[in-house]
Amino acid sequence: MNGTLFWLLPFGFQGLAMGFDTFIYHRRREVPRWEGLGHVLDSLVFLACLVLPVLVAPTPSNIRLFSGMAVCSCLLITKDEFIHQRLCSGGEHWLHAVLFILHPIVLLATAMLWIDLGSAALSQTFPRPLAAWLLQLQAALVFGFLVYQIAEWFWRARWEGKGPEINNSIYEDLGDRWYTTTDDPVALLRAESRLRTSWVQADLHAAFGEEALAILDVACGAGFLSNPLAQAGHEVTGIDLSLSSLEVAKRHDHTRSVTYLPMDARCLSFPDARFDVVCMMDFLEHLPEKEEVLREASRVLKPGGWFFFHTFNRTLLSWLIGIKGVEWFVKNTPAHMHVYRLFLKPSELRDLCARQHLVVEEVRGVRPRIFSWAFWKLLLTGRVSDQFQFVFTHSQSIGYCGHARKLTALLARPVP
Repeated sequence: MNGTLFWLLPFGFQGLAMGFDTFIYHRRREVPRWEGLGHVLDSLVFLACLVLPVLVAPTPSNIRLFSGMAVCSCLLITKDEFIHQRLCSGGEHWLHAVLFILHPIVLLATAMLWIDLGSAALSQTFPRPLAAWLLQLQAALVFGFLVYQIAEWFWRARWEGKGPEINNSIYEDLGDRWYTTTDDPVALLRAESRLRTSWVQADLHAAFGEEALAILDVACGAGFLSNPLAQAGHEVTGIDLSLSSLEVAKRHDHTRSVTYLPMDARCLSFPDARFDVVCMMDFLEHLPEKEEVLREASRVLKPGGWFFFHTFNRTLLSWLIGIKGVEWFVKNTPAHMHVYRLFLKPSELRDLCARQHLVVEEVRGVRPRIFSWAFWKLLLTGRVSDQFQFVFTHSQSIGYCGHARKLTALLARPVP
């Protein structure tokens, strides 16, 4: 078994490091398309090195061929460092250095195991069938990783280019169905708003106590957030381009205190530093001009003011659940209610906020509560019951929300 550990440890550590790099660091930043293609090439050459010992005997000529392929593989994996120099964090650079060390060690261990397969002494300490199985296993695992990389690259090439235009007109004809329908995706929005509203209210109460705040709710829709905030005693202004939605919001404003205005978020007609809080819930994924609306949000925020947001991450899982899942399982889902290319990675949102003097202080994932009868009822009936719930989660792979604060006048400085 000591021999088993000797052969497994290098490959195991390399697998852990590659997994962390791919599923953690690559998720935190935008991987350029050509870098993704380079990752595929790295894995392909590495796989060729691992497959050779599985297919042929360790003759001198084959060992020389393996050595040349191994050298090429070790050099090839360093080719992206000019890209990494600009895009990677210090932690990712350190992890790449670890991988550069592990890579030749794994190839050397593979070569030694391959050569020892022909040695009679091997069978006394390390069973020959197990040695052959280890070579096959590591080749199979790298092949599976290569398939994932290829699928991801084709996925990004297919979906992150020019696609359909988003359909923002679907909210015009909802009327009171905003608050009553169960056979329309707006019922999911209603369920999700229950989670977000309690979260926003709790955060504001913890930070400001009973103080009445001036709050702007951008793309307020039918007032799912605006009206509860008004009931909590805040001075609320809700804006939206949908006149019919604003009329529904007014009818459900029991305080009669919310100011509802038709207005474009890209050009707000409010003075600078007008609001203590600005909210953008389910809005940033509905337009390409994200920097414009964030610039306006920052402009009308007071120094130290709070910015709340919720949007969708741009991942395979968010496409599967947030777009296709809704289309497949929720009745009356219109085409292009969401468009994948408009989804926003958390790292991208942080960068956009930073350029507008907004410092993101909290980000938390949001997902449906899967282990509930209401969820399975939706899958069976296509209807969203009032018991359907969303919950916060550590994973931000589907949707995420959070808050940022505007830098005070003392700290504010231009962000390149």
